[in-house]
Amino acid sequence: MKNITDPSYHFDSYPLIYSLCFLYRENDILMLLRKKPPNAGLWNGVGGHIEQGESAHSGCLREVQEETGYCLNKLKFRGVLTWQSYEVPDGGLYIFSARAPEYEPIQTEEGTLTWKKRDWVFSSDEVVKNIHYFGPYVFEDHLPCIHHFSYEQGEIQSYQRFQLPEALVWNRAVNV
Repeated sequence: MKNITDPSYHFDSYPLIYSLCFLYRENDILMLLRKKPPNAGLWNGVGGHIEQGESAHSGCLREVQEETGYCLNKLKFRGVLTWQSYEVPDGGLYIFSARAPEYEPIQTEEGTLTWKKRDWVFSSDEVVKNIHYFGPYVFEDHLPCIHHFSYEQGEIQSYQRFQLPEALVWNRAVNV
């Protein structure tokens, strides 16, 4: 894993305006078949845009409730994902995970929600491709990190994993 001081990566160049959450039960992950771009027609975690004045944590909790009906109060910060040259302007998102309640989620206009096996999520061509790279780290016991993707014509050209600076880990984990 590269250190964030690597001169080829400028963390502050990627506005973090989205959140993404992976809800799980044992070996299953709740996935959303997206109806809207970006990633329309592909399976992804739940999440969305962080509204002005919201922390990443509260924005993610709101998105989880809107997209699943689950009213959670606790999320685990798992890192940051940044991208360049994708379908949307260069940017980033906060990654969270949470154990899902035992009742089933509601269906919303965002897309179809279905429980999928973890191995399928990390290998299927029907899933947003970058999840194959960073997804397993969401469920491993390690410090949160940065996952950076560069794209060309919608295809991943490079993937790098950077260590979050200690101060950033503390600030993100406590104040998100």
